[in-house]
Amino acid sequence: MEKLTPSATVATPEPQVVPAPLAEHLPTLLWDVDPDTIDPQAMARTIVQRVIQRGSKEDWAAMLEYYGRPRVQEVVETVPYMSDAAIAAVCQFFHIEKETLRCYQRKQSIPQTFNS
Repeated sequence: MEKLTPSATVATPEPQVVPAPLAEHLPTLLWDVDPDTIDPQAMARTIVQRVIQRGSKEDWAAMLEYYGRPRVQEVVETVPYMSDAAIAAVCQFFHIEKETLRCYQRKQSIPQTFNS
C-alpha cells in the first residue's frame, strides 16, 4: 500500500483571476453579485452580457482578452436580451447579421402594441 506524502496530494486549482480593467468595474457591472464569489468561467454569460450592455472600451478589451473572441461571440449569439444599441454594436464588431442573435429573434416574436 502506497503512503501519501504531501507532494503526492492532489493540487487544488488556482482561482481564476479576472483581468484588471474588468475587475475594477465588476462591482458596478455586477451590482447584484458578491465580488468575492465571482467565478469568471461560470459567470461568463452574465459578465459578457453586462460588459456589452454597460461596459467601457477598456472592459470590452479585457473581456475579449480573457475569454477570447470566439467564446464572446458564442455567448453574444445566445444572450436572451440586448438593447438595440448593443445589438448594432455586436453585429458590427463580430461582422454577423442581427438575425443570428437569439435576442433579436426573441424581439421579433413578441407582438408589438400600437403607440398612440
